[in-house]
Amino acid sequence: MCKLKLAGLMTLAAMNAVAAANFPVGTHLINGTLKDWQNKVLTSSAAVTIQAVATNGTVIASTKVADPTADGYNFLLQIPLSTTATDSTAAISNTLNCVLVQESGLSLAATPLAVGDANAVSTVSLEFVNVKNYTKDGQTVNVPAEYVDTIAAWMEALGIEGDYDPFADYDNDGVSNYAEYCAGTNPFDETDKLAITAYSAPQNALHSISFEYVGGHVYGVATTLSLTNPEWATQPVKKSETDVEHEQVMPSADGDDVGEATIFVVPAEGATSQFFKLEAK
Repeated sequence: MCKLKLAGLMTLAAMNAVAAANFPVGTHLINGTLKDWQNKVLTSSAAVTIQAVATNGTVIASTKVADPTADGYNFLLQIPLSTTATDSTAAISNTLNCVLVQESGLSLAATPLAVGDANAVSTVSLEFVNVKNYTKDGQTVNVPAEYVDTIAAWMEALGIEGDYDPFADYDNDGVSNYAEYCAGTNPFDETDKLAITAYSAPQNALHSISFEYVGGHVYGVATTLSLTNPEWATQPVKKSETDVEHEQVMPSADGDDVGEATIFVVPAEGATSQFFKLEAK
């Protein structure tokens, strides 16, 4: 309870106005995906809790990692809101610290969480890993340290000299090592890469795109109307012709599973041509 020391009298109406300012005004939802060092979506067996922590160290909200949905999301944080932050609520536009807690009690700091509007939903992607940073030509990627150690061992076994370079293409298949890591493919096997295996575009109907997937990985589609100075934008996809639209899809949560999946894309209205590229998220 907040105690006020006043020099004069405060009316009951004014006291009620002060109290009401700190009442919760709704909930902001944070829908997200937590992945391991292999870039695979974690399941409930990982026994990880995600906490949203205020700058004063108070846990505002927490949730356990669940088995992923078909979109690849495996946690949902519900952030209670007030017009002014309290010990149990956040205010809109606050930034909370995200802490990942293993069952053993080990805590790791993760991406800061931005609090949005009441009754709105935001999406975040988190990695439960230690990372190494690589920069080339102004581009920086954060690659899991465990993965770097693993690929370095492969390089030594294959007689490839030097440090792991995520921007290189060791198997010369036109796909960078880092892109292959994201897709779950082998950067030393030119026949193993993310690619569209079938495509169909009936007139005035959904575009269908088929591809080989790796379980535990999440995929999406980018589109542009021209390949001359293309402007790629994320395109909503459907898991079936009658499904609702999703930003991304996860064909299988089983990390050992591989197979072929087909997703569907709504054509751009009035477009005479439209181009797509498949992406591992």
